[in-house]
Amino acid sequence: MTKLLLVLLLCGPAFAQDSQIPVTEVETVDPFADPAAPEPAVSEPVTPAPVVEVAPALEAPPAKPVPDSTSPVLTTEAEMDDDEKRFNPLESHWVSIFGFETLQYSVPYEFTGEKKSFRPGGNELWGGRLGFGGELYLGLGFTTTSRLEGYYVGTLFSRVLNAGPEDEDVEFAYTKRSGSLWGVEATQSLGIVFDFKTKNPILDEWSYLTMEPFVEAGIGRAYAYNRLNYDYNTGSTTNEGYRQRVRDDLWTTKFGGGINFTSSSGYFLYLKATVNSFDVFQRKLRTYTREDQGTGSTVRETLKDVKLDPITTYALGGGYKF
Repeated sequence: MTKLLLVLLLCGPAFAQDSQIPVTEVETVDPFADPAAPEPAVSEPVTPAPVVEVAPALEAPPAKPVPDSTSPVLTTEAEMDDDEKRFNPLESHWVSIFGFETLQYSVPYEFTGEKKSFRPGGNELWGGRLGFGGELYLGLGFTTTSRLEGYYVGTLFSRVLNAGPEDEDVEFAYTKRSGSLWGVEATQSLGIVFDFKTKNPILDEWSYLTMEPFVEAGIGRAYAYNRLNYDYNTGSTTNEGYRQRVRDDLWTTKFGGGINFTSSSGYFLYLKATVNSFDVFQRKLRTYTREDQGTGSTVRETLKDVKLDPITTYALGGGYKF
């Protein structure tokens, strides 16, 4: 063993000089580095492209269904334009009205003549009414309306009787009646609304109508003027005349009822009958009386608190709710 070690010591330097073993460079690896993380790459700066805004595409409106002309189903409010939406009777509205009416006003004419006589009775008057107010919806179909109204009624035609060619002995004869009544009233009404559909017989299409029965009451101030002129003169056998002028200042109260028919656009038609109580607190009379072949005389008088029988008024009219 000692000999072998000695040989190796002597021959080792020579063996190393003759046989050179190439040396390979070995890359040193960091054992603590993250093997999944890539090395950061160095890149040149990139200029971003300009952003172009694109307007969203417009969607076509949904097509409206074509209504069947034979169907009674109406177009819904959602399918109608704002200016075509039907009138809603279950809301509060302003109300304007106009109407035509007639009544028999009591007059105190009284005269007994040879050719003609007169008795107290009614003077037939015709006229119109205008009003404006507000309608308040109370719920459950009930409405109440407050209005201020003005009206005028009078004689449409004055009846005049003149002597004709066949009455050669009559020099002058006529009978003329005239009268008028005008005033203002505050009116309150209560109604209930029924909404239904009906078919227009002219346009052959279905539409909405609102039927509204109502009752109303009111109070007002009015003036009345009525006049009667009568004269008959043959010049020899008959000569008589009668003229009376009646001026009334009065308070009015009324109670009545009727029905409204309102269209889907807010226009309405009404029919009603009203019982009026006229309290004449001052009546001025001027009466001229000439008995046959007598001398005429004129009497003036003023009466207080004159009571008249209730007078019924019949009216037809319309209006607009908005």
